[in-house]
Amino acid sequence: MSFRSPLFYSSIASNSTDLVSVLDEQGNYLYVGTSGGTVLGYEATELLGTSAFAYIHPEDREQAADCLQAAQNCDSLQAKPLRFRAKGGEWRWLQCTVTNMVENEAVGGFVTNSRDITEIVEAEYNRDYHQAHYKALFFEHPEAVFTLDTAGYLRQINRHVPDLTGYPAAEIIGSHFHKFVLPADTPVANEAFSRALSGEAHTVEVSIWRASSGDHRALSVTLVPVLLRGEVTAIHGIARDITETKQAQRLVQEQTEQLNNIINSIPEPFFALDSAWRYTFANEHYAAFTGRKRHELIGKVIRELQPLPHPGEFYTKCEEVMAQKETLCFEHSYTKDNQQHTLHFAIFPTNDGVAVHFSDITMQKVTQQELEKLSLVASKTINGVVILDPEGRIEWVNDGFHKVTGYTREEATGKTPGALLQGPETSKETASRILENYRKRVHFKEEILNYKKSGERYWVCIDVTPIFDSNGELVNYIAIQTDITEKKAAEAELVKMADDLYKHNLHMQQFTYIVSHNLRAPVANALGLANLAKRIGKDAPAYDGVLDRLQTSVAQLDHVIKDISNILRLRDSYRNATREEVSLAQVLQEVLQNFEEEIRTKDVKVSLEVDQDFALPSSKAYLYSIFYNLVSNAIKYRSLDRRLELQILAEKDRRGYVVSVGDNGLGMDMHLVQHQLFKLYKRFHPNMPGKGIGLFLVKTQVEAIGGKITVDSAPGIGTTFKIYLGAKHHV
Repeated sequence: MSFRSPLFYSSIASNSTDLVSVLDEQGNYLYVGTSGGTVLGYEATELLGTSAFAYIHPEDREQAADCLQAAQNCDSLQAKPLRFRAKGGEWRWLQCTVTNMVENEAVGGFVTNSRDITEIVEAEYNRDYHQAHYKALFFEHPEAVFTLDTAGYLRQINRHVPDLTGYPAAEIIGSHFHKFVLPADTPVANEAFSRALSGEAHTVEVSIWRASSGDHRALSVTLVPVLLRGEVTAIHGIARDITETKQAQRLVQEQTEQLNNIINSIPEPFFALDSAWRYTFANEHYAAFTGRKRHELIGKVIRELQPLPHPGEFYTKCEEVMAQKETLCFEHSYTKDNQQHTLHFAIFPTNDGVAVHFSDITMQKVTQQELEKLSLVASKTINGVVILDPEGRIEWVNDGFHKVTGYTREEATGKTPGALLQGPETSKETASRILENYRKRVHFKEEILNYKKSGERYWVCIDVTPIFDSNGELVNYIAIQTDITEKKAAEAELVKMADDLYKHNLHMQQFTYIVSHNLRAPVANALGLANLAKRIGKDAPAYDGVLDRLQTSVAQLDHVIKDISNILRLRDSYRNATREEVSLAQVLQEVLQNFEEEIRTKDVKVSLEVDQDFALPSSKAYLYSIFYNLVSNAIKYRSLDRRLELQILAEKDRRGYVVSVGDNGLGMDMHLVQHQLFKLYKRFHPNMPGKGIGLFLVKTQVEAIGGKITVDSAPGIGTTFKIYLGAKHHV
């Protein structure tokens, strides 16, 4: 048979696995090979005369039309794969080659050779599909994903691995996983790797060093073996940073342990129940109360054990707390061994039940009853009775306390007696002793100056007794307060009388000195001269001289008597004098005006610093006399080598007024004169005129108005007198 016979070509076309057809320029079938049934299920006669585009998928028709159009300008071309509807209705992928044989008289059309490549296209699609899924899972996974080979080296990583480890990607790829795992966790990592190599997918926790920060991170790593034909060819890993989670877990665990320790250390029973009345927690004290071990209670139903006496009320209260989710406290009393007992319960709601704390308050109830009896007695006494808690805060006061202090029970409750009653003049030493005795928890007595609500001062004697329970624990203090203001006033009067008597005795000593020295000498002289005058007679030449000397002695005697009279009159006049509000500035200015001529003629520089508002209740005449004598002495005993500078300064301190009168005059040696300075007829500048009575009068007048005087002096430097005036400057 000739290779070019029509039968030859017809046989090839009929037995080919490809569909051979001839299309006209519009795409209509002119010829269809008999292999069409094999490829698409059509008989050749079914396709002849039909349009090929009717069988092509609508999305591929434009592409097919473009291909047919392009074939008109070339000899042959291969079209892109397109979908063709088979006779059964499914779409098949065809790969078509189009050859232009329109000019060929024997063909007269476009020869198409179409091969069914559906399996190839679907295989490629599946491959791309799985590849896309793999890439999405591997590279776009939110955790760090890596691939290990069977030797443990990293071969592939996603972008999160460098962030997690702190190493650059180039340094990670090709490194063994040992490089990143902490040495302590290497055995765990090796075991996990071995399990993955054996085909077991699992999760393990390990810690790694983080290169960028130098710290270590805790990881949860899931290892999944990659199997090919039953053998592990690689291991995929997914690592998640659980450092914060582990820290949080440790913190929760520590806090849980701490809470358990705290609850367990509560010196009273504590336990928890779930909604089915099962124990979920019990501390040691509750376990001891029930006579069981802690582990023997957990999970048991409390109703079956019945550890509480007469528990009916307890269960009812627990049900209320579970229903209302609010804490509830109550007291439960019962009789045991013919004795009354009382428990105080506190029931707290929890997520799945209740927590219960209770304590035995039997002794507290007994103590409370005793205190109530005591308070009934205390309320009737006229003394102040105060009950304080162990911290020294007032819990209760009786009516006597209110009458003495002016504070009501409500005003006093919760405060300490010191904070409530002590004031500016309360002795700090006494207050400290009282606090120390409270700290020692001992019985004590003290006398202290307190203040009433009105601000009035009063003296009180406090007798404090600590009250202890049967276990030796301090329960309360009982303080009995007795008003001793009148007693203290009488004591102060006695002290004043003793002081006055002492001063009187000093004055008597002064008067004795005057009588024995200043009076005795002129009297003796006068008596001697009188006797002498009698003996020599009036005609004797010396008679007139004797009379002159006698007159001098009598004059001296008269001066001494006048001084004594002035001193006595001074003391008597102050006793009867009325005090008035005296302006210090006005008194000092009047004194300086009296010396105005001397200040001018003797060129005295005067510095007066006194607040115009300074005033105090006193005797203006005494104040005038005091400062008159001091200014007079400053001018009299000035130094002739320098200009006299007189400084008068009045200041107010927390206790009253301080007035200093200082000069730069002759001065005195205080070591020699300090014990004689304010005595009568004592003079320390014999070359200067004077009687030695001025400073005696100054000191007497200062003390008479309730003040005191000090002096500081040095020869050639000057003298400064300081006068302290006011109720709180004590003589």
